[in-house]
Amino acid sequence: MFKKLGIILIIIVGFGLFFNSLLMPWYVKHAELTKVPNVTGLNFLDAKKVLEESGLDVKQGDIRYDENKPIGLVLDQAPGVDETVKKGRRVYLTVCGGEQLIDVPRLIGKSERDARFTLVQRNLTPGEIVRKFTAEQPEDFVISQIIQPGSKVKKGTKVDLIISNGPVIGDIIIPDLIGKKLADAQKILLEKKLKVGKVTYQSSDLPVGQIMDQYPKKDKSAKENTSVDLFVAKKKSEVIKEPDEVGDNGNMEPLDNNTNKIEPKKNKTVPAEDKVKEKQDNGMDKSKEKSPTEKLNGKPTNTDKSKEKSTTTDKSKEKKENN
Repeated sequence: MFKKLGIILIIIVGFGLFFNSLLMPWYVKHAELTKVPNVTGLNFLDAKKVLEESGLDVKQGDIRYDENKPIGLVLDQAPGVDETVKKGRRVYLTVCGGEQLIDVPRLIGKSERDARFTLVQRNLTPGEIVRKFTAEQPEDFVISQIIQPGSKVKKGTKVDLIISNGPVIGDIIIPDLIGKKLADAQKILLEKKLKVGKVTYQSSDLPVGQIMDQYPKKDKSAKENTSVDLFVAKKKSEVIKEPDEVGDNGNMEPLDNNTNKIEPKKNKTVPAEDKVKEKQDNGMDKSKEKSPTEKLNGKPTNTDKSKEKSTTTDKSKEKKENN
């Protein structure tokens, strides 16, 4: 058993040595070789013809987009120029695709804002917007697009859209009032049998009294006496400078626990009634004081006499106890 395996192993090793050492060198030596010609800068068909005449096979490889070069121009090749290869070797060619084409996205059912954003994101341009009264799509949503979804177009191509203007409500079309003066807008609405709705004034750099916006928007369908709200420009309000935390005299009160603000000292005024009362109290206090004559004569008061009597009685008691 082991003898048979040993014989098989010897045969395999011998064949391998024969193939690598004798057969392959002979094949390479006797195979027809050729140099790869330079075909970059040629049209693909012309490059293919040149390579096939050299006994090489041709395969189109990658497509590289370049709007400044013609479509089909060979930009690169592999194997490279002047490489020695066997005849029949395949050569891959990188071809210019010209300007890259973009697939037009499906916009039907999107809002006008989303549709515009999608086009810009794809390097396409929102084209003409046509509005149509319909209940097929909500107001301001795309009903249809002129260039069909999936079409391949150049970068920056304009895509026109048809947008829903909402259902038909009445026979009157809302006029465009933006940019007009308030008085002129009121006159136009009156002529159209419409009413001026809520007028809101907003700070703006526009001339005072000019209409900045309106609701409903222009070209909407409306019934008679429909109210149109107007947004009118007014002067920008001046910035009011807040007063200083420190008063003019520089005096400051302690912080208030609730407001944490420093308040200036206030001069307290005493009412006239309080002044009179204060004088009366001062008079009463003075009447209770000793008169100057009493102080000079040293006459004892009633309280002093009672004190003297108590001291004499205490002395007599001490004498009796001693006896």
